[in-house]
Amino acid sequence: MVVVTAPEKRLGAPFWRFWTSAAAANVADGVRAAALPLIAASVSDNAFGVALIAACQQGAWLVFGLGAGVVADRYPPARVVAAADVLRVVMLAAVLTALFLDTVTIPLLAGAAFVIGVAETFRDTAAHSLVPRLVDQTQLERANGRLVGAEIVGNEFLGPLLGALLFAVAVTLPVALDATALLVAVVLILTLRRAAPAIATVDPAGSRPPLLVDLGRGARWLLSNPRLAAVTCSGAAVCFADSAWWSVLVVYSNDVLGLPEAGFGLLLTAGAVGGTVGALGAERLAGRLTPHVVLAAAALLCGLPAVAIALGGSLPVTAVMLAVSSGGFAVWSVVALSTRQREAPPEILGRVTGTHRLVLFGSGMVGALVGGVLADSVAITAPFYLAGALATVAAAGLLVVARTERRGQA
Repeated sequence: MVVVTAPEKRLGAPFWRFWTSAAAANVADGVRAAALPLIAASVSDNAFGVALIAACQQGAWLVFGLGAGVVADRYPPARVVAAADVLRVVMLAAVLTALFLDTVTIPLLAGAAFVIGVAETFRDTAAHSLVPRLVDQTQLERANGRLVGAEIVGNEFLGPLLGALLFAVAVTLPVALDATALLVAVVLILTLRRAAPAIATVDPAGSRPPLLVDLGRGARWLLSNPRLAAVTCSGAAVCFADSAWWSVLVVYSNDVLGLPEAGFGLLLTAGAVGGTVGALGAERLAGRLTPHVVLAAAALLCGLPAVAIALGGSLPVTAVMLAVSSGGFAVWSVVALSTRQREAPPEILGRVTGTHRLVLFGSGMVGALVGGVLADSVAITAPFYLAGALATVAAAGLLVVARTERRGQA
């Protein structure tokens, strides 16, 4: 099935208020991504302590991913997003107070990072449930493309740049900016509560199912839907592959390309540019090809550039291929998200999203570990070749499922 977009219809004021809120939150996330490790490094020279900050924030998805889906389905998603951002502001205020009092410790930062990660888990899941209630189904690719583009600019470019620059001026400034941007996001999201009410999840008798049953409903629905299950499985392969070579990219850029830290930052900027272009162009591809064909092509664009980087071993090739890979990942994200929002029943979209993202985050974490092991034990380029192989397998699997479905409809 080819998705037909409706370019003549505007996305509407509620969506753009949500987009502005999301953009502010993404800038805040990018500022925090740069600031917290810098603060941790200023407190302790223990590399494990610095790494613990990122691990605590990312690990929250594995613990609360399914629960976040249940909450997103049971309550108005705009209210869940706002509550999550308020909790993040509270934690940032605690960190800011500790900075002023000069009482910051690694355990305090790790605890704050974990709570912020928990809040982000609930926020992102509810936000994905919010979009289909603000725009028509025919506009999902366009809306998600704008959102993913803003996420890339905020998380990977503007936010980290601001965070690093402000940290150089005063250690408290990036934390203050982070909290301020989140407060702006809260004010904007609260204007959407009437535009995106909750969808009832109780049974006709007026009671809710047991919590464990509710938690597993999204997973059961995914397993019963071959098309969406294929998207999740391919996403797991792509995230594993992407994390495997990205986790050692800084070592590759230093040892093979001979780049200093500033040069590595420019490489990441090339990736952010490619990702933004891919996010904004996903709508056109989705309007001309079936979702699984677009996803298969995007999977190849995610992984094969890693092979080209390993074979090329030069700065120009690496920069171009990073942009291509990031563009492919952005296209995959937009089309996979839009397909899930379009096909999953609205009353369980949060749980389907939570299950999907739990699988992807878990796969990405394992992929990063495997990439590090391969780089140390085999060769620095081994994760790059693995990424190309896994991307090819993911693309082939998507095409096989799509072909099987077409035969079943014939």
